[in-house]
Amino acid sequence: MSESQPATETDADLEEVEPDNTATIEDLFTDLIALREGADDRTQDEIRDVKHLLVEAHDRGLIGSGVRNLDRRDVAEAFIGSVIFASPLLVEGGIFDIASHLFGSTVAGVPVFLLANTVFVVVVTYALIEWTGQDRAETDVLFGVVPVRLVMTLTVSFVVATLLMTVWGRVGGWRSPVEALARINVIWTVGSLGAGLGDILSDDQTTPAVALESGIAQQGSRLVEEDPTLETPPPEVQEMSDSALIEALNREFDDLDAVLESDTDRQEVSRLREETVEATLDDIFGDRIEKYTSRDIAESFVGSIFFAIPFLVEDGVFDIAEFFLSFRVGVFPVYFVINTIFVLGMILGLVYWAGPQDVQVNRPIFGFIPRRMVGIAVVSFLTAAAMMTMWGRLNGWADPVVALARISVVWTVASFGAALGDILPGESSGADINDERKN
Repeated sequence: MSESQPATETDADLEEVEPDNTATIEDLFTDLIALREGADDRTQDEIRDVKHLLVEAHDRGLIGSGVRNLDRRDVAEAFIGSVIFASPLLVEGGIFDIASHLFGSTVAGVPVFLLANTVFVVVVTYALIEWTGQDRAETDVLFGVVPVRLVMTLTVSFVVATLLMTVWGRVGGWRSPVEALARINVIWTVGSLGAGLGDILSDDQTTPAVALESGIAQQGSRLVEEDPTLETPPPEVQEMSDSALIEALNREFDDLDAVLESDTDRQEVSRLREETVEATLDDIFGDRIEKYTSRDIAESFVGSIFFAIPFLVEDGVFDIAEFFLSFRVGVFPVYFVINTIFVLGMILGLVYWAGPQDVQVNRPIFGFIPRRMVGIAVVSFLTAAAMMTMWGRLNGWADPVVALARISVVWTVASFGAALGDILPGESSGADINDERKN
């Protein structure tokens, strides 16, 4: 992928930039239902034909939904994902040292790091399933706030970690319940990420009528009603190729425009056509990534954790860090500096030149430093530092230089995960972080 030239928008242009939110199937249906009110039979027939095509496009994944339903399949996916991610760490002796640190570091008898890691797992899991580019409302929530999917993911992954650690004899027969829970807590950290990833990467297919009506209801529309046009599209529509389906949508919008008498209604149809085309093209051809949003930061955070955790339990990190500091020119540890340059170069290469997405440099810092590179580097470094501190891999920062060297080893792989976590989902929804500051 090639790197574009820095953007040259003026301040006036930037003030006009608005968030790029692709229309969901619920948005399109709500507008079509509104257009149908008071329409004659011919217009209603044309609207019905458009809706049949939209339902088919939604079923094929060409037009996204703004809601997510939780079902048994999600539980199974979370279970499998947690097993796959948790199993490799069961054989690592480092989990015993980390667990000892988690329950051994107390304040007034309270294991502060064990509690901190528990909160960390909850936050990271929430970030993974809610902030990483999905931008979809959950239909099932507790107390109107807590997604049931989050509770399910945390519960399934904890049960999996407990069962695996017990069956594989890694909790000492539960002779010390606190120590056993601390060891499980370490594995749960990884298992929860696997559970969340296994769920969100799956193909989330829902019954069209249920998904559409629940989505419209969540938007607070007064137009929710029993709608016979939500039935399964006719066979000739289901047999169309994707390109033929999009062409048919354009023709149906033309037919709908031809039967309307109001200029306002025609403008509304024109807007709906543009939103539909944009939604389908985004799903078929993918996004060009230009914006840098708060969701991208969350994606980098989660991605860095995925790649960092396996290194946290490896004692080889200590040997590499010692080598980084072993050769100096003056006060500069040469290998440490070379590794830092290597990490920044890899981030640039992975994101802008050799990565799986077309990522553009937009609004660079000082006119030439890519914001995304800086964000990925900082987020991954802070994540590595926080996790190594919490898991007791820095000896309490007794020697800050040694601590930074150890962090730099984990930061190397964490940065790769942060870069991939940011760019793989495509361009995130929401406003650019520069626009958020202005607002």
